[in-house]
Amino acid sequence: MELDKAIRGRRSIRRYGDEDIPDSLIEELLDLARYAPSSMNGQPWYFIVVRNEETKRQLVEIKNKHCPAEKRMYKADFLQNAPVVVVVCVDKEKSFNRGVENAVLAAANIMLGAYGRGIGSVYMSAYRGDDPSISQEIRQSLGIPQDVDPITIIPLGYSDEMPKPKTVRSLDEVVFYETFGKG
Repeated sequence: MELDKAIRGRRSIRRYGDEDIPDSLIEELLDLARYAPSSMNGQPWYFIVVRNEETKRQLVEIKNKHCPAEKRMYKADFLQNAPVVVVVCVDKEKSFNRGVENAVLAAANIMLGAYGRGIGSVYMSAYRGDDPSISQEIRQSLGIPQDVDPITIIPLGYSDEMPKPKTVRSLDEVVFYETFGKG
């Protein structure tokens, strides 16, 4: 699939069919993630592939427990139904104080690659600067060492929904030249 088409067409998918995703396809996506930009080319990523139902249930519980009040209507329960969940983690030292940025860039590659292969995904945060306990609980649940931070959770599955096309703000609203507000 052409990159522009993937960027414009990808949607957040929260309902998945029962069809499994082969390991070979997951490995293709993780290979794409390794090519994401990273601070000082530290390549700090680790990817935990979760298929176990109990482990997914634990992630749902942790996500729902730490969901900010303004997002409580968006429970993480759907994560349980994803055939595969990828947790993107980063080595703190190799991230050069840019762990979140490094993980998000790798996550974007996974999500775009998934869309290009007919697989749905949605971005979920595993890290909150104002609530480090979410990362700690995920770390404990998945056996992640202290020098590695879990940053994102990406459920993957063949879509069981067809979201409407995305409406985006016009370029005139978001692009300025030389200084903010100058069109």
